[in-house]
Amino acid sequence: MKNKYLQVDPIKLRTYIDDIGYKESLILKELREETSNLGDLAIMQIGAAQGVLIEMLCSVGNFKNCIEIGVFTGYSSICIAEGMSNDGKLYALDTSIEYTEIAKKYWKKANLDKKIELIINDANSTLDKFLDDGLTDTFDFVFIDADKKNYLDYYEKSLKLLRTGGLILIDNTIWKGKVIDKDDNTSSTKSIRSLNEFVASDDRVKHSLIAIYDGMTLCMKKSKK
Repeated sequence: MKNKYLQVDPIKLRTYIDDIGYKESLILKELREETSNLGDLAIMQIGAAQGVLIEMLCSVGNFKNCIEIGVFTGYSSICIAEGMSNDGKLYALDTSIEYTEIAKKYWKKANLDKKIELIINDANSTLDKFLDDGLTDTFDFVFIDADKKNYLDYYEKSLKLLRTGGLILIDNTIWKGKVIDKDDNTSSTKSIRSLNEFVASDDRVKHSLIAIYDGMTLCMKKSKK
């Protein structure tokens, strides 16, 4: 049996996917354009194909109780909230007032602002508060896309907050291919590499590393035996 490896120019493939691989709403296009004005920082925004995938996951799961760790200008927030049930609630965690002001503007444009509660604080502290408040095993979905050094902490706390069958989606888990470069031992690369290895051996979840954009890892919390 032949291996089904892609033998194609990655730039041509990306162009093809951008042409026919998804549909991006006008509001999200407008947000992407405004975010591009931030210059190099705009790379922190997720890709449109990722956004559609997130929305579909939240819609299929009929999710009502969600967390987003890392908001930036609010693109992924819109995708999560759009896919959630009408009575759903997204807790959006970030530390930047400047960038989340852009997010709030577009949440309102998309008529999703009432579904989203922005919490400006250290994400680990907020997750700890959720746990202290007795919210263990109550959330349907967590999207992690923030500072890489804390990825493992975010994952562990999110897993405690997640109900059985709930999903954690983690962005940047291929990290521009750096995770397979043995000579790259920068702090962010080591953090993501450690997380990937940890998830791979974690019997509490089923997982799949999806090679989309910069890589996304999808984890489903298994039932306790």
